[in-house]
Amino acid sequence: MNKLRKAVNTILVFAVLVFIWWFNTYTLCVETVEISDSRIKNKVTIVQISDLHGYSFGNDNSSLINKISAQNPDFIVATGDMFSNGSVEGRQVALALMTELVDVAPVYYVNGEHDNLDDFDAELEEAGVNVLDYEQDVVTVGETKLHLYGINNVYYTDTFDLSNEFTLDETAYNVLLAHIQNFEKFAAFGMDLSLCGDTHGGQVRLPFVGAVYMDDTWFPDRNGGYIKGLYELDGKKLFVSGGLGSNPIPVRFWNRPEISVIKLVPQNNV
Repeated sequence: MNKLRKAVNTILVFAVLVFIWWFNTYTLCVETVEISDSRIKNKVTIVQISDLHGYSFGNDNSSLINKISAQNPDFIVATGDMFSNGSVEGRQVALALMTELVDVAPVYYVNGEHDNLDDFDAELEEAGVNVLDYEQDVVTVGETKLHLYGINNVYYTDTFDLSNEFTLDETAYNVLLAHIQNFEKFAAFGMDLSLCGDTHGGQVRLPFVGAVYMDDTWFPDRNGGYIKGLYELDGKKLFVSGGLGSNPIPVRFWNRPEISVIKLVPQNNV
């Protein structure tokens, strides 16, 4: 009887651990932030997705598409690594997702280190996705003018300077899309808001502590890292998405796959 009880307890503990792993790694959440500015004349809803790494949430990513559609976005931004380097299947999943999202709202895309391929960009553009490879666009939502900029850096040199490529639009609210953050340089240029990914939120996080380990650093949130969420520097803002997939191993904790919703609102609304 004691052996049977121990076996049952072992099975129950194993089942609970499997559920915790599955829930944290494969169920979607929606993270919403609000940002106010005097140049925002009416509410603007941006949905950001990042770091899918070829994952599928529901049949043909139906769960992901439905949750994004439910946010009624004015436009969608994808900040890179939507499939893992060398994964033919993951690339097909990413392209199919982007193709479907074009029917939900305009989609803007910047590459990460895994999906930075010219032929993939060509497929995206053929599907109607706006690929911002050191390119820019102006988006008007109601009475609000947004100027979007996109870069595809997979690393930054000490001499990196956005002013070598862009001129800041003083008449608009300026938004940068980049896979990897370089917040100090982005803020120095004058970007009002930078939307980035890459970190996966550290994948494994703990309450009150943040990410456990990333890029050879223990507890990077505690050491001044920009790992997940909204940050501010000299009045400029950075939002780092926790992302959707996991790489190199499928493990997340306290950091579920994330659809990020950025609501820009007039200053007197907050």
